[in-house]
Amino acid sequence: MFDLEVLLVAVGSVLGVGLLLGAGIPLIYALGVRSRESGRPGSNAVSAALMLVCVLLALGGIVVIVFGDAIFGG
Repeated sequence: MFDLEVLLVAVGSVLGVGLLLGAGIPLIYALGVRSRESGRPGSNAVSAALMLVCVLLALGGIVVIVFGDAIFGG
């Protein structure tokens, strides 16, 4: 039997992850660059934190690509 609720949850999950990882990482990077250039007090720390998040997400993606079978049991 076709379950519409399960389908909507799955589509919503895929859409959310796609937005987060597809458009979210460049957005975080852009906010980090903008923060560094603003010259406000504390902006260098905010910029460094945002850049660190970008680096960690990129490294996480590389780990999933290289070791995905071992991690997810493929």
